[in-house]
Parts: sequence; structure tokens; C-alpha cells
Amino acid sequence: MNSKIYSSSSSSNLTCLNRVHFEWFASGVARELSSLIISKCLPDIVKKINERLNASISDLNKLPVTLKSVPDAMVAFMQIVSSLKETLQRILIRGELDQYEDDNQMHCNARLVEMLDEFSIELNTSIKFSEDFLVEEMKVLEEANGIRLPTFLPHSVFLCLLQRKVNTISNMPVSFVDKVWSYLETVCVRVLTDRCDNYPQLLPFMRKATLHVMREKKVQFEEKVAEMIEMEKITDYTCDPEFTASYNKLMGYRSTFSSSLTGSYLTTTVEGYGDINIWHLRGVAANTRDQAFDLKMRMTAYWKIVLKRLVDWVALQLRFLIQKVVNKEIEMEMNEVIVHGGGIEKMLDEPPSVAIKREKLQRSIGLRF
Repeated sequence: MNSKIYSSSSSSNLTCLNRVHFEWFASGVARELSSLIISKCLPDIVKKINERLNASISDLNKLPVTLKSVPDAMVAFMQIVSSLKETLQRILIRGELDQYEDDNQMHCNARLVEMLDEFSIELNTSIKFSEDFLVEEMKVLEEANGIRLPTFLPHSVFLCLLQRKVNTISNMPVSFVDKVWSYLETVCVRVLTDRCDNYPQLLPFMRKATLHVMREKKVQFEEKVAEMIEMEKITDYTCDPEFTASYNKLMGYRSTFSSSLTGSYLTTTVEGYGDINIWHLRGVAANTRDQAFDLKMRMTAYWKIVLKRLVDWVALQLRFLIQKVVNKEIEMEMNEVIVHGGGIEKMLDEPPSVAIKREKLQRSIGLRF
């Protein structure tokens, strides 16, 4: 009986001992597995934590420095103006592309040349012979008739025709100024917006100053264009030898013109202008007809000079005004509006969006440390 009890007790103790050994063994295996998993995963975890930490630090460093005083704000403002000026010089004056390489709209020199080419083409479409060939010239000759030798062509006749032709294209340069200056304003505001990204509270002040300068220069440009138009109306002059060469070449078609009328042809041909209807000129006196032809060819040759001069002058004036705006005018106006208009004090007030972002990043960095 005792032996059975002893045997039962021994068996129970052995079972407990085995359970303890098993639990100890299992816990050891678990620890080893945990250590193994941690040893494998820990580097990735640490790497991800470091990456997020570095990203947060980088984002925090990109935020503008908190400005504590007016001198600090003044330094930041001058840096913005300097950056704006440098960028405008690069894209508007030097024609560099690197800052806006993928944005063709910001390749300013190329866009300005395109606009000038379009302007030149538009002007040159005004060089054409109407269906009523020489009718306008003959009417002017008739109204300018006076008590003088019949073959004498007064200078006032040419000036009268010149003024009429200039009036027909007088709106084209003004339209060009509107178009090109609108483009330049867009470019300046785009660059300004990029440079004020860290201090959005400054943008309204600087935008106002920039647009004020641009609009002042636009008015000056328009006034200069109007003066140029008036000058072309007053004086017919050129030192360009191309005028004489072109005039002589056109007058070489006089004999063909006269022969076509004598031979009862309906049209005649002038190189560069195609077939011209002349049937309506058959009953006109030869002297009047010849004077009108001379006047037409003289005006045609001179008109090419006028248009070329107008395009060249507009291009030079455009570059001159861009230089003045970029190198001097914008900076002066910004100093006036920002420094004396209370804009510097506004820089001390950090925008709520920036303040909230700064606080979140600082909290995130603090938790990771």
C-alpha cells in the first residue's frame, strides 16, 4: 500500500518537474526568438525613425527664421529683394534658363522675340496694293493741284499720303505694348511669389510695389510709342540706301505699266505684289497717271523703311525699359512701399500656418529624441 502511494507521489513530482523544465525551455526559446526578431527588425526600425527624424529636421530648417526685431526683418527683406533682382536679371536680361528650365513661359527672351516677330509680320501685311490701284494717289494729286508747273510734285502730297498710312497702323504698336507688358507683369509677379514663399505676409506689399512700377513704365512706353508715331507723320527721312535701291527697282516697272495700258491689258505685274488690276486707269491722263505711279512707288519703298525703323525702335525701347525696371526701379519702389509703408513690421508677425507647422515639427523632433 505504501509502495503504491510512494509510486503515485513520485510520478506526480516527476510530472511537475517535467512541466517546469518545459516551461523554462519554452520561455528560453521565446526569448531567443524575440531576440532574433528584434535583432533583425531593429535596424529597419531605427532606420525609419532616423529617416523621419531627418525629414522633420529638414522641413524645420526650411521654415523661415523667426524674426525677433526690425533689424532682423530688414535683413530678411533685403535678401528677398536681392534674390528677386538677381532672378529677373537672369531671365529678362541675360536670358538664362536654368531657374525655370521646364517652363517655356518663363524663357523670357525667346517669348519677347516671338512677340516682336509677330508685331513685324502684322505691320508688314499693311504693304499691299489695293484693287483700286493709284486711285488714292490720284485723288490726293487732284486736291493738291495749284497754279504751278503741271509736272511738279509738291512735298505736301507725299506727306499727306504718309500720314494716312501711319494712321492705319498707329494702333498696332500700342497693342504690342499692351501685350508685351502684360506678359512682363506676369513674369515679375511669378518670380516675386516664388521669392516671398517664406514670408507670405510680405507678398501683398511687394506685389503692389512691383505692379506700380510696371504700370508706370507701361505708360512711359505708350507715350514714347505715341511720340514715335507722330514723328513719322511729320518728317519723311532716311539715310538707308535701301530706299533708293528699292524705289529705282519699283520704278523700273513703269514701262511695263504703260505698255499694259496701251495694249488694253486688264492687269499688270509688279514683282513682290503680283497681278494688279489697271483697267480703271485707261481713261486717266498720262501725266496724272505717271505722277500717281511715281508717288505709289516712292511710298512703297519708304514704307518698308518706316516699318523696319518702327520695329527696331520698339525693340530697343523695350530692352531699355526692362533694364531700368530690373536694375533700379523695382528695388527703389519696394524700399518706399515696404520700409516706409509698414511692411517691415508685418514680417515680425509669423503667419499662423507657419507657426503651427513649426510647432508640430518641433514636437515631433522632441518625441523622437
